[in-house]
Parts: sequence; structure tokens; C-alpha cells
Amino acid sequence: MIPAAMRSLWFGLLAVAVTLTGCSRPSPRLDGEAYRTAPWSAELVDRIASTPVQADGRIKPLSVLAAFTLYDVHGRRDLKYSIPGPDGVQQKVKLEPTEWLLDVWCYPRQAARYPLFRIENVGVMDALGFANNGQRQDFEYLSYAQVFEVVDQLQELAIQYSRIEQRERNAVQEHILSLWTDFRKYDRMQRQLGALHFSIPVQDPELQKVFGTEQVDVGGIVANADGFRRLLKAQDRQMRGASPDLLELVEFVGKAITNDDDGAGLLSPTTLGEDQWMTLGAGLELVIKGARGPLADVLVSLQRAVSEDDLSAKESALFAYRDASVAAASQNTNYDHEKVELETYYYRAAWHYQSIHWFLFAFVLAAACWLAPRSRVLWAASLGVTVLALGMLSYDVLLRCLITERPPIKNLYDTFLFIAAVGVLLAVVAEIMLPRRIALAAAPFMGALLVMFARMFEVADGSDTMDPLVAVLDSNFWLATHVTTINIGYAAGLVAALLANVWILMRVLRIAHPADSAAKSLVRMVYGVTCFGLAFSVVGTILGGVWANDSWGRFWGWDPKENGALMICLAQVALLHARFSGMVRDFGFVAWSAVTGAVVVFSWFHVNLLGIGLHSYGFSSGLRDAVWTSYVVQAAFVVIGSVDVALRPNPARAKRVATASPAVSTL
Repeated sequence: MIPAAMRSLWFGLLAVAVTLTGCSRPSPRLDGEAYRTAPWSAELVDRIASTPVQADGRIKPLSVLAAFTLYDVHGRRDLKYSIPGPDGVQQKVKLEPTEWLLDVWCYPRQAARYPLFRIENVGVMDALGFANNGQRQDFEYLSYAQVFEVVDQLQELAIQYSRIEQRERNAVQEHILSLWTDFRKYDRMQRQLGALHFSIPVQDPELQKVFGTEQVDVGGIVANADGFRRLLKAQDRQMRGASPDLLELVEFVGKAITNDDDGAGLLSPTTLGEDQWMTLGAGLELVIKGARGPLADVLVSLQRAVSEDDLSAKESALFAYRDASVAAASQNTNYDHEKVELETYYYRAAWHYQSIHWFLFAFVLAAACWLAPRSRVLWAASLGVTVLALGMLSYDVLLRCLITERPPIKNLYDTFLFIAAVGVLLAVVAEIMLPRRIALAAAPFMGALLVMFARMFEVADGSDTMDPLVAVLDSNFWLATHVTTINIGYAAGLVAALLANVWILMRVLRIAHPADSAAKSLVRMVYGVTCFGLAFSVVGTILGGVWANDSWGRFWGWDPKENGALMICLAQVALLHARFSGMVRDFGFVAWSAVTGAVVVFSWFHVNLLGIGLHSYGFSSGLRDAVWTSYVVQAAFVVIGSVDVALRPNPARAKRVATASPAVSTL
């Protein structure tokens, strides 16, 4: 943004102009705006994706800004709608985030009618006066234009419900507040280029001579900034004798400058070393004051992109905007072109998403191994595909580290990918050490499940997962030591719980007798992974205390996150002690391990959602439901296993001796 000290003559003229002209309105182009009937070209979408912008404190690709805005306000990775085809049949259209953002900027009237805001509760429809068809399995979607019609009512309800304590709000009230927030975010984004959709008619011969036209827009002002500046300097501060056209033009430019102060930074600063990027209005002010070069080129190309009616002409202007933006940003030392390109590639390649398919394929191969237990080829194939998928996931994590210049874990989203990678690796090692085809199936299952959860969390949270860290977390040393170590402990605890659940499932379904070698091997896997996890949990907890002492001046403060880490350590220590002393046998050991998995989930996620403590990341009803679902599922395994043991302590089937060879095992 431009410092207040630089706003000299301009705002003095603006204040007088507004007083003299009242509330005169520029001529909107929206009424005559043509709808886009052909898709954006793939080449444009691909190239414009890496256009640098600044939002949330960092420089990022335009595609990332578009994606996380769409996730936030729409709750999906794409936007789908239907249009009538030539034969009257509805045709389905799907827009990727970058395409959607281009429509918001270049075709706002059309974008305003897209089904955007997801309504999950019919009570919201009733509260806003919309007709509904009753509770359905799918969702209702409202467009920006529809919500705008009831915006006053929505704002009034949002203000009313915001006064209610968060935990006391019902689902409708929470949804109303969320809709109001999403509406404001979308409104802010579509206003980014709002001034470019208006023009000022001028009859003053002097103005027509300066601009060479009878209809002046932002692009014309930028292209003829020198002549416009001379006109302004010729006037005194009171604008005495100024023509009505000039007064209206001054008002128009003033509104353009102040209209988007809270939007994303689309224009690179012209001063070397300057961190804050400019909005369109701030850039326009600089150009009027004499700035030229790539900055003016960016504004002119954006004006062309908005005002051109032909789609190919719009695309040509957008190509020019992208090139001018890169040229302008390259003059600033804070812009790293390679990093922006790498981030664009990262989201386009989506290696973590690709790994899901290979994890699932590996799981299918592992299931085939159960049907052909003697086949070494299937075993090797499943293991190899799992390692391939693990490599894709690990490469994804590595790319995130290179882009952010941080260790693997910076936020809750990163924990999904990291724990998935570590968990798969532990299960693969367990399978290699004890090849029973159990961990072979557990590894890809865990990998696919956690990566899918990561993608769901990314969209549900709607926040850029590479945003800068808060000050207290801004330490690569502690992120690389404490955070990484404690999350390795989480991964081990979850792997142990997963294998424990497999043991319970095998017993309940009579797949293997507890005395079978396969079941005994599974218990040994749980034992080994638990020991591994305990070591990292203890070290990670101690390192966390050292970090707390360094940051807050105390080693331990009974914060919920600290308590959660301690609970994991105590649960695993007690589990191993009970096993050593003979207090629990196989079932007691695996049941306890399964419960410890729930403790890991509590420490990993639940304490962050409590809304209290130094590690609170905010309350989320969606995450709360997911966490409680995991508790219910885990409790179901333990209860069903306990009932089975109580009713049939010795399963009615032929026992196999514990020394049975793997070839004889039903697995």
C-alpha cells in the first residue's frame, strides 16, 4: 500500500470533487456484458496459473489464491453447474479454480449466478426466506446474486448470532455466520477489478483531447496519465472553475484507489526491498503520480482483459497481464520466480493425490496375497507398489519443504502427509521383518486413508497450507526437532493401533486363532512399533518442554497439548509395563494398544479444537465430528473384541500350534 504521506494533492482534489458532484455514478459495463460461452483455453489457464500475487503475507501463484478462495467459499475443489445446450438438454460444466477466478474478474455478472455458497441445513434457507424442498441428502447452493438480494437480512442475523458464545450456537446459527463470512470473502475478491468494469462519459473537449475518447476508463487514465496529471496540477486545491466532467473523473479515480484496500496484492512494489504488494487502486495512484514501466503495462492489460468482448481478445490481454506482472515482480528483490513456478508445479502435479491411487492398488495386491499365500511374486509386487506410492508421498513432502524453506511440519495439514509417510514406512519395515502379509495390507491402507483425510481437511479448512508461521512457531530448529519427533511418535502409535485392530478383527472373524503364528507375529509387530513410538514420544515431549521454556519461560504449564503428549507417554509406558509383568496377555495388550491410538488422536487433533490453551487452533464442528467418529470406531473394535473374548474365550475351531509355518497360515 502507498504510505499516507504520499497522498498529497490527489486527496485534496478528491475531497472537493466528491462534495461538488454528490453521488454521481460512473457508467457500468455490466449491463451489456456478454456471457462466456466457450471455455478458457488450456494454454491460458496453464500460463496464468503462475502469475505472482501476494496474499496472507506471502507471494504465491494466482492459481493458489484462486484454489484456496474457492475451497473456502464453496467447499469443493471445483465448481460445477449446468447450462442449457443447443438441443435444450442441460449440459454440465466444471470449472477449475483458476477458470473460476478468471470468470469472477472478467465476467462478474455471469460468475455472480454460479451456484457457489453451499447450504447444508434447510433451516438456513428458511431463515433467509428462500424456498426449499425439505431436507435432502445433497446440498443446496446459492449464488452470489441470490445472497445479495437478502444481504441486509443476512448481515443482521450474522451480527445477532455473533453475540452468542460459539459453543452455544446451533447448526443454523453457525451456518449463517459462515455464509456471511464466505459472502464477504467473495465480494472482496470480485471487487478487486471492479473499477475496470466502469467508465466515465466526458463531453469536455479538453478531456477528450487528453484521452482521445468520449468514454474514459482506468486503462485510458493509465495510458494518458501524464496529460491527466497536468490537468490536475492546473487546478487549485478548491477545484474552482473545473468542469463537471473533470470533477466526476476525479471522484471516479478516487473511488478506484480506495475501493480495494483490503484485497490481495496484484501489483509488485516499484521500490526495491519493499515487502507490501499493491492492489489495483494503489497501483493506479502511483501511475498517476508518475510511475511507468511494467506497472502501467499490468494495469492497461487488465483493463483490456475486462473490457474486451471477444474471448480471444480477453485471453490475449491476460497473457500480456501475466508477462507484465512477472516483469514487474522481477524488478523486486523479494520475488523468487523459481519458487513461484515450483509451487505452481507442486499443485498441478499433486503427487500426494497420485499416491492415493497407487496405495489402493497396493492394497488390492496385498488382498490377492491372502488368496495366494505362497505367491512371492504378489508379495513383492504389493510391497514394490507400496514403496512407489511412499516415494510419491515423500517427494510431495520434500517439495513443500523446498517451497516454504521449512521442515516437513508447519501446521495441522502437514501432519497428515508426514504421519502417513512415516506410518507407511513403519508398516513396510514391520512386514519385511515379519512377512505375514498383514502389515503389507495395513501400510497402503493407512497411507491412502490419511492422504484422503489430508485432502478433505485442506478443502474444509480453506486456508493456504503454506502461509507464513505465527511468530511463536517461527523456528526451523524446533520444528525440525520437537515437532518432527513428536509426530513420528504419533505415527507409531497409530500404526500400533491399526495392527491391534487387525488382530481383533482376525479373532472375531475366526481368520486366525490367537495361538496361530500369524496372530503371534502380529502381537510382536504391535509390541515393536509401540516401543519405537514410546522412544520418540518421550524425546518429543521433553523437547517440547525445552521449547516452551525458551519461548514462554516455563518448561511445563499443563497446557492441553502438553497433557496430551504426556498421556501418550503414560499410556505406552503402562502398556509395556503390563506386558512385561504379565498383567495382560495378547488380547489385553492389543486392546490397550487400540485405546492408546485414541489417545494419540486426542493429542494430535482434539486438544487443538478445544478452544483453550496455547496450542488451540480454533474450534471446528467438522473436525470435531471427525474426531468423535474415530473414537466411536475405535471403541467399537475394543468392545466387540471384549464381548467376543467374554462369550467365547476359546474360538471353536481347530487350533494351530504357535510354531506353524507361514505357508500353512490362512493369511
